[in-house]
Amino acid sequence: MDYETLRDPHGEITFKARCVSGDDEECGAESDVSGSDEAANKWMAEHTAGTGHKRFKRTFEDYALVERKP
Repeated sequence: MDYETLRDPHGEITFKARCVSGDDEECGAESDVSGSDEAANKWMAEHTAGTGHKRFKRTFEDYALVERKP
């Protein structure tokens, strides 16, 4: 049987960012989890403006469904 993975249209999509700037240790500051990438992008810009840190790890999560292909 063949299957395909699809985004669950009823599942929430979330975004967050974590500052990984630093020479010996990562800063580690994190944005709130949001349903919008705009909120994470705004947080990164504000964090950069306040700290000068420019390197971030972005995380995107969603829900998936695995369905049998027709």
